[in-house]
Amino acid sequence: MKITDIRTIRLRYPYEKMIADGLSCCSAREALLVIIETDAGLSGLGECAAFGANMNALSAIIEEQLKPLLTGEDPTMIEKLWLKMTWNNFANGRRGIIKAAISGIDIALWDLLGKSAGLPVSRLLGAVTDKVEGYASAGFYAEEKSLDDLKREIEGYLNKGYSAFKMKVGRTDRNYRMPLRFMKQGSWLYTREADEKRVETVRSMLDKDHILMLDMNGTWNLEDVLDAEDFFTENHIYMIEEPIRSDDIDGYAKLASELKHVRIAGVESEQGLDRYRQFLEASALDVVQVNLGWSGGFTECRKIAALSQAYDRLFTPHTFFSAVLTAANVQFAASQYNVPFIESEENFNPLRTDLLKTPIACDEHMNYLVPQEPGLGIELNWDVAERYAVK
Repeated sequence: MKITDIRTIRLRYPYEKMIADGLSCCSAREALLVIIETDAGLSGLGECAAFGANMNALSAIIEEQLKPLLTGEDPTMIEKLWLKMTWNNFANGRRGIIKAAISGIDIALWDLLGKSAGLPVSRLLGAVTDKVEGYASAGFYAEEKSLDDLKREIEGYLNKGYSAFKMKVGRTDRNYRMPLRFMKQGSWLYTREADEKRVETVRSMLDKDHILMLDMNGTWNLEDVLDAEDFFTENHIYMIEEPIRSDDIDGYAKLASELKHVRIAGVESEQGLDRYRQFLEASALDVVQVNLGWSGGFTECRKIAALSQAYDRLFTPHTFFSAVLTAANVQFAASQYNVPFIESEENFNPLRTDLLKTPIACDEHMNYLVPQEPGLGIELNWDVAERYAVK
């Protein structure tokens, strides 16, 4: 079996009203899918995480820079192909969108390998479970979104069966040292007191056994996080995700050392085994969060997961893009024993909810039921893909 073609599909769904986290606003949902064709009639499907990158540039890297390296190669020799892509771009691709492009291709190669072997990717990696708990990733900001709106949102997730929840914080005024003021943003900000009230409101709706997590998206500074320890304790916060800027390893190490009752999680925007090794050697993370579509695909992220196990850290893959990357994360999480749950985003996004012929099933407790069909275990709904394709 040989690779005959690699192509990309760009999808876009525009929002009528923006949603926001602590750092930036989102006016549309996008996805860049990767399809690998072979002379055996089998194809593989993957997805790149973009984190705001220009989709045309990402697509050009795949089709003009990486495709020529892989055409004619045996797609089952995945480690070799990963190394070939990496070393041929070592000077310009250890970080950023070239790494993302490699990640999307790698995911597609593993999907193809699973189809060739007749096994789901989780089984190829060594499955430990056939279901993975999802936590409701929610509580985003939106213009004119009230506390009552937030309460109705959380009530809906409780009714769905979720027992773990994550919400956004950090979109506050008087935040002079952090980059929010330089970001594309809506016209609305919150006081620190109003932001804390949002958290207290959600916590009051949950039982003591329900897990609540906060995601700052790197908008707090070190001193403010340390000063908020009592607030985290009083509201029974399980973990704080990316509390400070993601490249401050010393700061993360200080937080992990000094905060006794809350876990430090991160960092979704980092890439590569070596970078996560630096965080773990510095005892800077309690929970490791890696994005498959950004940090090297299955091939590199399984090594980061193994390193996390060696340091006795929890591991929760970051999931925020289309249904394809969600499926990859479900397969990946099912092969790791140190995953307590994975992100289950609840913002409206047809690229996540409508893109598959058969959506990934969940049980009454919002556990993902790991697809057992070969590869990622999914099939695109091409009518939906065509509807949202960028021409």
